[in-house]
Amino acid sequence: MSSKKVIALTISLLLLLPVCKNWISYLISTYEDYKANEIQEEKTILIDDEVETIDAKEEEDDSPEITDKETDEHVSQKDQNKLASQNNVETQDPASKKEKKQDAHENQEKHKTKKSDIVDVADSPLKFRTLYNGKANVIEDSSYQNLTSITIPAKIRDNGDVYTVTNINSWVFHYCENLVNIEIPSTITEINLWTLSSRNMKKLTNITVASDNPSYSSAGGVLYNKNKTEILRVPAGIKGHFEIPKSVTTIGKYAFCHCSGLTSITIPNTVTTIKDEAFYDCSNLTSIIIPESVTTIENKAFSGCFNLTNITIPNTVTTIGNDAFSYCSSLTNITIPESVTTIGNYAFSNCSSLTSITIPNTVTTIGKYAFSNCSSLTSITIPKSVTYIGEHAFSYCTNINIVVENSKKNVDYDISTFQGCKSLKWAK
Repeated sequence: MSSKKVIALTISLLLLLPVCKNWISYLISTYEDYKANEIQEEKTILIDDEVETIDAKEEEDDSPEITDKETDEHVSQKDQNKLASQNNVETQDPASKKEKKQDAHENQEKHKTKKSDIVDVADSPLKFRTLYNGKANVIEDSSYQNLTSITIPAKIRDNGDVYTVTNINSWVFHYCENLVNIEIPSTITEINLWTLSSRNMKKLTNITVASDNPSYSSAGGVLYNKNKTEILRVPAGIKGHFEIPKSVTTIGKYAFCHCSGLTSITIPNTVTTIKDEAFYDCSNLTSIIIPESVTTIENKAFSGCFNLTNITIPNTVTTIGNDAFSYCSSLTNITIPESVTTIGNYAFSNCSSLTSITIPNTVTTIGKYAFSNCSSLTSITIPKSVTYIGEHAFSYCTNINIVVENSKKNVDYDISTFQGCKSLKWAK
């Protein structure tokens, strides 16, 4: 390094020395101030703690002593208050006292009911299928066979977990031959109605639904939808005559199925629909009047009503469903109204006592097996309006003479349609 560079470097360092000295002094001064403040804060905290302790002690010393006289006065005042309260109760209106007592009792009962809503599965005679969503279904089990009364719990506890019982599955009570009474809680939102329609449940006379159930209701032991516009299930043990309430617009599926003890039923003119198997196997029903409000008779509605001798179909009905009157073996005659356009499959099959039937010229379709095995039919005229006759529609009507007012080329039929009939005549 040259002497010039050394001299220049030395001069630079000498110029920087005062600046560095000032910075070092500033740092030392800042640190000392910081430490001083920290020590002062610690002293302040200690002093405050001591002051609080002294104040608390002084408050204890200053608190007045309760003399024996003051104690007696306090007790005396308490007794006076108690006596006044008792006098107030005694002077209350008896009705008011009764209402309060009743309210207290209702609250107690409500609390008790809430507790009893949850049943341990081990304590219930029923079996359940628990689901991941916190719900449970009542399922079938052979152990129900000897039960006479069943109360379905609103909630169950299984392994410490609580489930809400919402569904009654199919076939649950199928073999309950001794069952008389069923109680359904407010939590049930879906009932497979077939489970209440078993032919084995001949002793069932009462179905009761909790009043706060959002989906179902009951009256007189009969199950309805919530608004009582659809009758869902009449217990099979009910006998004699039954009158359907005027609030009903629909006779539900299986509503009277296997009600063999019923001999007559009144259908009000508010009803518009008779659903599938509504009166299936009402074997002792002898006659029924279908009001003119009804527009639809669905599948198997009256099938198996062996003692039904007479029935009137109103001119408001447009469709007679499949098997609607099949196996009504005592039915002797029937008039199909001009409102009907379709006679369903098997609609009158095996009506072995049927001697006459009138088909109006509004009918266009006769389903398969519609009149098969009606062995007592002697004559029938099929109007020109009919363009379709299903297979075996009149097969084995061995005594029947049939006249078809349409020509063969205009009718869709099968080779088996008139199999076994006595005679057949087509229009040219």
